[in-house]
Amino acid sequence: MASETLLHIPDGTRFGYHTGLPWKRAAQCLVKVAGDIEAGTGLHLLVAPNGTGKTTLLRTLAGLSPALRGHVTTAARVHYFADELRVDPEMKSRTVFRSWFKGESLVSAETLADTLRLNLTAPIGKLSRGNRQKVLLILAEVKVAQSATSVLLMDEPLTGLDAETREQMTQLWAAAGTRTMRLVIMHELECVRDADSLMTIASGQLHHVTERSGGTWMETYRTLQS
Repeated sequence: MASETLLHIPDGTRFGYHTGLPWKRAAQCLVKVAGDIEAGTGLHLLVAPNGTGKTTLLRTLAGLSPALRGHVTTAARVHYFADELRVDPEMKSRTVFRSWFKGESLVSAETLADTLRLNLTAPIGKLSRGNRQKVLLILAEVKVAQSATSVLLMDEPLTGLDAETREQMTQLWAAAGTRTMRLVIMHELECVRDADSLMTIASGQLHHVTERSGGTWMETYRTLQS
């Protein structure tokens, strides 16, 4: 790849979980890797049907779960954001941002909140799913901006957002510069014009392509799944 490799998943790596009693554990493999996978800075999409192991894969890359086989390597600080914001529902968005950020970072968070039309004074518990996602997206973007180089892993961050906000976020990702590698689980491929690669899980195997096989990433995904 042209950019420095920030994520390396070696051939033969397996992702999954263990079941059964502690003294009789059985490995349940969800995803196998055939061929080395490397990714650098930019936007990388992880798209696959429900139940195929996307979240398990992402949590393993984040270091929250062990791989069943193999060792994943990351060459930058890893930030993982799950699919739901989990904070006290009585907290306000402004309070969340002030607990995470200070100075210029806090200004950046509040500026992005204004751009995305997020109400900073409403309790988190009273926000819609889409507005809670905006809080997550703002936390992620400002957090990675604080690091020289980052690997940002996000689990369906565009779910619940309106079409205009999805467009705003994908444009922001495309224009965000080269310091961050974003690996994003998503289904809203119709709003993505610019991405550096696509990963998908088909028949239990992780596929990775860096060029579109059709006119859009959606067509590429359908080709890989067929």
